[in-house]
Amino acid sequence: MSRFDDTLKKYMDIFANQETYFVTDTRNLELFRNTPGNASTENVQMKVSAINDTELRRHDIEEAMVAHIIKLNIDSRLLENDLSIVEEIAHIVARGQSWHMLRFASMYCNFHKPEIYPIFSDEHLDFYRRFIAENKLPLDASKLNTYEVFSKALNELVSRLGLTGKMNYLQIRKFGWLYAQTVVNESKA
Repeated sequence: MSRFDDTLKKYMDIFANQETYFVTDTRNLELFRNTPGNASTENVQMKVSAINDTELRRHDIEEAMVAHIIKLNIDSRLLENDLSIVEEIAHIVARGQSWHMLRFASMYCNFHKPEIYPIFSDEHLDFYRRFIAENKLPLDASKLNTYEVFSKALNELVSRLGLTGKMNYLQIRKFGWLYAQTVVNESKA
């Protein structure tokens, strides 16, 4: 096993016992599991509120997002694991403006199916650009702000790290947030 693999395993073992970082996520997963439908205003409002997205609140478009999700009629597509629904949720026109709420949309779908829908994050886009270039992946790095390209880059990284099937996308997001930089730094030492 390589030094990187050893370090990764070490932090994956530590991560497995970090329940405190998942209290809210556990409640949200339970809410979404117990309220799978997205046709009623009350159900969608509960879920949007539970995610508590900063961008939606800042722009005061939470109610518009609720109506948008209901209008999209996403339930059958979620059941079919249709990744394209994320971009459709993300693109919303509200308050006379067009918005691209990709992080929120990916989280909304992820809480329905954490093993299917990666969570978009723009925090590490430079990392993904380098990853695509250095590994000569057949992806357009200039389109990392689209769900399709982001998902493919993340899935390639997850595969190369041997994490496929070991964590769902919610866990991968938390692991990256907590330990990604530490694993990289420690494995270089």
